[in-house]
Amino acid sequence: MPDARGLFRFVIIVLILLSSISLANAQAELSPDVRSKIDKLATDALSSSGVPSASVAVVKDGKIVYLKAYGSARLEPTTPATSEMRYSIGSISKQFTAAAMLLLQEQGKLSLDDKVAKFVPDLTRANEVTIRQLLSHTSGYQDYWPQDYVMPMMLQPVTSAKILDM
Repeated sequence: MPDARGLFRFVIIVLILLSSISLANAQAELSPDVRSKIDKLATDALSSSGVPSASVAVVKDGKIVYLKAYGSARLEPTTPATSEMRYSIGSISKQFTAAAMLLLQEQGKLSLDDKVAKFVPDLTRANEVTIRQLLSHTSGYQDYWPQDYVMPMMLQPVTSAKILDM
């Protein structure tokens, strides 16, 4: 099982490294030295954590200045990771999304009590659901579906006793 702490440390180290890049390196592209440091951190993190792959993107002034994938995207058959592939990230993005929403609230750009319709007007029940409900998983939306869909039973009121009977 991959060591999540090792991967987290890797992300933090890369962020610290990138934040410490001197102004001389803050050009359109990263210097070979910085690229080499990122590559070493990535390969060391994969090796020590057991995580099969990772992708790193460095964005400066809205432009990608470094993009690279490390490790294996598939273990059987072994398939190298590429920067073009899309990963099934599952639930790991929930924490980052919640943190982003809280930062936007802190900046006064939204309120957790805003209706989703303010930002996604065509979503089912968008005028009834708040950002707070989305973040606390109390909106009634079951999960991501390929299309905008809410199971009919999710729209029905339910008592705690009925939940326990299910």
